Amino acid sequence: MSTADTATWTVTPAADADRAEWQRLYLAYGEVAGEVLSSEHLSRVWSWIVAPQAQTRCLLLREHEQQQVVGLAHYRLFERPLAGSIGCWLDDLFVDPGQRGRGGARAVLEHLRTMAAGEGWSTVRWTTGRANGARKLYDRLADRSPVITYDMAPESSSGAH
Repeated sequence: MSTADTATWTVTPAADADRAEWQRLYLAYGEVAGEVLSSEHLSRVWSWIVAPQAQTRCLLLREHEQQQVVGLAHYRLFERPLAGSIGCWLDDLFVDPGQRGRGGARAVLEHLRTMAAGEGWSTVRWTTGRANGARKLYDRLADRSPVITYDMAPESSSGAH
């Protein structure tokens, strides 16, 4: 079995019983991203994950044999008016640093690709940083979008720009 074999992984939706493992990984992800995630923030995001009517969904990556949670992916669906279709937006993908390079991220992305085919979604889309080491994998699995992404902060209440 190669080190990139996706058969060594299980990808499942997060369930109520997974909160502690999800939180451990999400805190580590926040640290890597330079964010301090408060308990209020964690509770808010988890409430989205477990609420059926919320947009945010979560997949967990487990080592197939031990079932230990070693990765997470937050995603949501979005309407694509110009395409007249539904797409999947991958907000966060994180694999425990000690588990990287073994095919876990590929397993999550391939799981999302299979879900997209089964659900009729027209794309799975995500952004990443220039220095992300996973870009080689991303370049093998997906086409890089020519679209440039911008973030615009809301206007402050004082009216200052």
